[in-house]
Amino acid sequence: MYKKLWNKKYIYLILVNILTCFSFYMITTILTTYLVGIGTNIHWAGVVVGLFSITSLIIRPFTGYISDKYNKKSLLITGSFLVSISIAGYVGTHYLPVITAFRILHGIAFGLNSTAIVALASEFIPEEKFNEGIGYLGLGQIVASAVGPGLGVWIMNTHGIINSFLAASVFSAAGMLFMLLFGYKYQGKKAGIKKGIHIHDIISVKVLDYTFIGGIYSFMNGVIASFLVLFALEKGIADVSIYFTVCAVFLFLARPLAGKLVDRTGLKYVVYPGIIMSVLSLLLLANADSMVLIIISAVIRSVAQGAVQPSIQAACIKRAGIGKSGVATSTYYLGGDIGQGLGPIIGGFVVGALGYKGIYYICIILMVLAAVMFYYSEKREENKNEE
Repeated sequence: MYKKLWNKKYIYLILVNILTCFSFYMITTILTTYLVGIGTNIHWAGVVVGLFSITSLIIRPFTGYISDKYNKKSLLITGSFLVSISIAGYVGTHYLPVITAFRILHGIAFGLNSTAIVALASEFIPEEKFNEGIGYLGLGQIVASAVGPGLGVWIMNTHGIINSFLAASVFSAAGMLFMLLFGYKYQGKKAGIKKGIHIHDIISVKVLDYTFIGGIYSFMNGVIASFLVLFALEKGIADVSIYFTVCAVFLFLARPLAGKLVDRTGLKYVVYPGIIMSVLSLLLLANADSMVLIIISAVIRSVAQGAVQPSIQAACIKRAGIGKSGVATSTYYLGGDIGQGLGPIIGGFVVGALGYKGIYYICIILMVLAAVMFYYSEKREENKNEE
């Protein structure tokens, strides 16, 4: 285990993660535009775009097993190469079945990359700074989500939409080249590994309670992303898109600070306040009648989420052990995939029955359940340690 957090290998992997995330977010806002532009029906365009999330959800349980059993460096090189090929493939043909195949391949490759990068980085983070290290690692995604879509649209407007995809493909290819130069000694398969795949190889039962909590935050994200604009229109509030910019800024600020706090004090001193702040932000949002309240809600929500989610993710890896960091990471992400997907679906039904305020109150109830889940989870761990 490394003694310094900011060692060369850790910094190297942060850079690779930033490149990978940029390649993803640069095309998120323009893929539907491209598909419709080449004559695809809007409904089929939505299906093709949505296949990414469905594929990632299906492949996610197996990415952890693969990361734990095989050379993580080779997996990242392979994943980055396939992501690069997939993105370039979108604009290499107008034949929808081929584009669909590339979309599925993209989902598989991205699911593998996002798990393997965390699993590999975990090997180079000092134990006493583990939460802080996981927090910094995730900053690449936040920066990419804030800047990437705008960069993709700018390239599209100035150099054409095809060049946006090619630029995103180059970002991923650059990540692959960096990994080719990454010094990593693979220890090989450990003796005594059982043949075949068992349920505990793809799902870490030990971290399911943390996965549930992380999934609730993703559910909230899906709800807000899907319905905030419509909610604001109903209230007569303009320019609500600034909400997401504010969220990105405060998520960026909160993640590393929360990691340091957990390392010094303990997980519960971040999770409980974070859940309370999340409830407060949802109450403000549900009753907001001005942009000021919406912005205040964004700040509180982002500080809370930026503190809780990476802390829970780090706790998953710690509980499962570094040797199972891959399956711990994939199990945690599985909760996020499910929550992000169910948020808009369930939210649509709730909004139809109870209005926009109703779905925010449903999220509050789920946050209370998350607090209860965390309480009993920590109690169970304390009892185990005392035995």
